[in-house]
Amino acid sequence: MNVQAARMTTRILAATCGALLLLLIVQYAGLGRGYRWDTPTGGDDQARELPSIDARTPQMPAPGTYVAIEAHPLFNEDREPTPADALAGDDNAEPPANPLNVQLTGVIIDEVNQVRVAMLLDKTRNQPVSLRVGMPLEGDQAAWTLVELRPRVAVFRNAAAETSEVELETASAMPTAAGRAAPRANAPRAPASAPQVKSDVAADDLAKRIEERRRQMREEAERNRRPPASPTPDKK
Repeated sequence: MNVQAARMTTRILAATCGALLLLLIVQYAGLGRGYRWDTPTGGDDQARELPSIDARTPQMPAPGTYVAIEAHPLFNEDREPTPADALAGDDNAEPPANPLNVQLTGVIIDEVNQVRVAMLLDKTRNQPVSLRVGMPLEGDQAAWTLVELRPRVAVFRNAAAETSEVELETASAMPTAAGRAAPRANAPRAPASAPQVKSDVAADDLAKRIEERRRQMREEAERNRRPPASPTPDKK
């Protein structure tokens, strides 16, 4: 911005401020004090009666006023009312319970103190759980409750009165650490009465070797006990 444009802008702003200051002085002197809102014909009494319209108690329409809307609901696609039995079925319907997914790892039964505890593995959360009879599971399987406990079986029941039994898994039922496979059913088996010729020959050979080694050790011990022979003098 050059100097001439700056001077022009300053003059305009100064003129605007002067006009506003003059208008303020005129209003402060009393200009416009005689003006007010016009009152309707009839005076102030009629103006005070107008708000009485909002003071009336609202009246509900007659019951049959909206029959057509009730017969054709706006939010149904076919504009037909929903059957009453369908609504009742939705209210009484219970969400299906999740299937029981636990593993019974141990059972504690104390008849003296009346204590029955089942040690479980919750496979859905992969966490160990201990339950007494009458206690429910946690998480997604909270609908299942332990209702009976036997030495090798735990019985659960859900909200729909469905029962499920979980048997104790022992170490024999689990795979071994070496991962040895079970023998096949069609594998040939040696007859029980087959002579063990090779085994007998090997046993006899081993016995002979042991006896030979013992004889050698006795001969060496006998030689060690004999005194060394004195040297004979040379004859000249």
